[in-house]
Amino acid sequence: MKKNNVLFQLLSCLIFSLLGLQIKFLSISNSIETIVFFRCFLGAFFMIFFSMILKKKIKKIFFNKYIKIHLIRAIFGIVAMYCGYKALSIISLSLASTIGFTKVFFTSLLATIILKESVNYKNILLIVFGFFGIYLIALPSAAPQLDGLVFGLTSALFVSGGIISVSYLTKKDNTVNILMFHSVISSFLVFLIFYKGISFDISDNFFYLILMTLTALLGQYFNTESYRNEKANIIIVVSYSRIIFSTVLGFLILDEKIDLVSLLGIMIIIFTTFFVKKYSVNNN
Repeated sequence: MKKNNVLFQLLSCLIFSLLGLQIKFLSISNSIETIVFFRCFLGAFFMIFFSMILKKKIKKIFFNKYIKIHLIRAIFGIVAMYCGYKALSIISLSLASTIGFTKVFFTSLLATIILKESVNYKNILLIVFGFFGIYLIALPSAAPQLDGLVFGLTSALFVSGGIISVSYLTKKDNTVNILMFHSVISSFLVFLIFYKGISFDISDNFFYLILMTLTALLGQYFNTESYRNEKANIIIVVSYSRIIFSTVLGFLILDEKIDLVSLLGIMIIIFTTFFVKKYSVNNN
């Protein structure tokens, strides 16, 4: 039976919007360090368990010749996760989701610098225009919200690094290994870096931390599957439903509102990231 890739991308966008909502609620009573650690630690537990169900040989999994790339990907992921979750605790769900799409700009720039891809001058102009959209969002912002935008942009930058490392790994390793290594390595690194900020008194929030982890893994799964056997341009269009889901959830549940200047900035970012993606796909 042919998979419905468009439906998978819609599910991914909805699930990631729900994940953002969960993080906003969890950040009220938990430090970001605690949330990030248990997202990685519980994710590692679930992925190892899943690998055992699939009867993969644990020895073969852990003695992986691409371990250096997995490590680099985990470092990108930790910074992206921490800054992204921090941004969600400060700015609205819709703005955080929109700023997250600037990963398209950074990925395009990094691909030119690191992978030596040819310079697309249309993309450069679109990226410059896209950052003007970020400027418009920042205009009416108070100092704390500006901090949220900086965290969001930093997260997007490191997400783009993760995208490049994952694009390499998907040609060398399977999806289960990639997800598992990310969680396992990240758990150790997050503990070593943020151990002073991690609280293990989580009895009141343990269920919600498990739910958050499962939500994140499910979103990653549907997002990966949506790009199999489907035209990338179609999935690019559908992926913007995440901003719609986040805006609706933020309005209905968190009573978040968007002013006209910020709305214009959001529309500019949507427009520019779409065409940067489109031109990048067409050139590959």
